[in-house]
Amino acid sequence: MRNRTSGETAYGTASFRTTASDRTVVPWLNGQGTTQVVAETGDWRVSIADEPLESTFSVIAGYDRLIIPIGSVALELTGPPFSATGDGVDAVTVVRHVIEPLQTFAFPGEWAPTSRASRRTRALNVMTRRGVADMTVEIGSSEIPDRSSSARICLDLATEEALIVPPGEPMPPVPRGRCALISISPAGPHALRVSSTD
Repeated sequence: MRNRTSGETAYGTASFRTTASDRTVVPWLNGQGTTQVVAETGDWRVSIADEPLESTFSVIAGYDRLIIPIGSVALELTGPPFSATGDGVDAVTVVRHVIEPLQTFAFPGEWAPTSRASRRTRALNVMTRRGVADMTVEIGSSEIPDRSSSARICLDLATEEALIVPPGEPMPPVPRGRCALISISPAGPHALRVSSTD
């Protein structure tokens, strides 16, 4: 296994590790913040965003998203209600979601809420192209499933070091505890699965 930057996650490629210092930092689509890319393809991306005190999420149409605050600060998201497919947004009504540290929150990329935090923090973001790729996210799991047909990213939530295991590669032993295990697979009948054993 060797260190490598994001990408190279197809069948036939080797597992690799990344750290915060070797990742590409990219601006949000709306320019209100930045994110570090952990791994990505044309159909999905795993990244860690620097969350400002207040911002608005970018619209990323056609994608399903999941956010997990990984610092010690909750994120408060407010905006119009949304449906699972991003349709039927009611611009008059406002909903409020408070996402505590290490909690997962899934939403369609068409939803662009206002985000507030009591101080600057960081958040894990997973995005998959709807109908093309599915995601499974497990926090603090004591058992690492095989899922050899999926790309798997094991992110240490304390150090932000990540192990990226492409499809077809066996999953090496990884430390338990504050670990987020993200599995990305071709789309199936269930578009999003999230579990937490915290």
